[in-house]
Amino acid sequence: MPKKIYKVIQWSSGNVGKASIRGIRNRSDLDLVGLIVSDKNKNGLDAGTIAGIDPIGVEASTDIEKVLSTEADCVNYTPLASLRLGEDPDLDKKNIIMLLKNGFNVVTTVGFLYPKAFGEDFANEIEDACIEGGVSLHGTGIAPGWLSDLMPLTMSGMSEEVNEVVVTESSEFSYYPSEEIVFDTMLMGKSLDQYNQEAGRYENWLGGLFREAIYLIADGIGSKIINVDESIDLITAEQDYKIAAGVVEKGKISGQRRKWIGNCEDGTKIIQETIWRAHPDAASEWEEPVGMCVEVKGKPNMKIDFSHDWNDDPLVSTALHGIHAIPLVCEASPGFKSFLDLPLISSKFN
Repeated sequence: MPKKIYKVIQWSSGNVGKASIRGIRNRSDLDLVGLIVSDKNKNGLDAGTIAGIDPIGVEASTDIEKVLSTEADCVNYTPLASLRLGEDPDLDKKNIIMLLKNGFNVVTTVGFLYPKAFGEDFANEIEDACIEGGVSLHGTGIAPGWLSDLMPLTMSGMSEEVNEVVVTESSEFSYYPSEEIVFDTMLMGKSLDQYNQEAGRYENWLGGLFREAIYLIADGIGSKIINVDESIDLITAEQDYKIAAGVVEKGKISGQRRKWIGNCEDGTKIIQETIWRAHPDAASEWEEPVGMCVEVKGKPNMKIDFSHDWNDDPLVSTALHGIHAIPLVCEASPGFKSFLDLPLISSKFN
């Protein structure tokens, strides 16, 4: 019996989009049939050229309707999150629901890891769109989307009892060359007044991602969330810091620390914490070493530490975890599909 080939439309051509194009090209069971771009300068260019590989015969287009008229099994949706950036915060949700209702399976990196975290109405709206189109939706990423949720869930499979799950990310971004990400998205280098002007939208987006991870883990281990407590601590620079993305001036934000604590009915706590520095010398009072730590406390106690260089290209990993999920999502029954619903996602190039 011939192996099934899944036709895929790629939506976006930024760093994650380019890696996605390459990933689709490298899998023998995936066929790129369309590319949606927002940059008019890319309109008409070959998708392979945009992704830095040989031409593949698929032209990029800014005409969304035209591309979506192409027969396809799945849309890989990877633009920068509208909830954080863009004029309409709800644009991603609108686009995804439109795609689902029109019969496209969707894999995305803009969130949608576990819609239940946003309430029954939100989750039902997603589920209803999937059922109407007879398709599935899966959201993924790297942290959250793999390390923050799938990793502790996997570790819990070796537990006799789980009392607490703690995932701590401690990162510094002096090496990261993107002004758009470090300054515009993360709000490093902003004054406290500037931060407060954008904090509502920023914290809503960021907190939403980690709340999804918390709810996903809770359901995975059979607990039920009562509420999620949140805290934030901001540190300003004691001197100018020159970093790859620009300059963080003295008195501007150079460190951000957040904690989300999911309190469960059975007493279990699920904790997600992020410690971000714009420079290695920023926020010296925070003693946690740079890296990631995943702990599952109970019987037995388990702990895995990841050094800061555990992954030398997280954008590629973000893209490819979604690409490798596409066949599984296309074969799934209609509805939202989290890591709890899908088989193991692994690479497969032949």
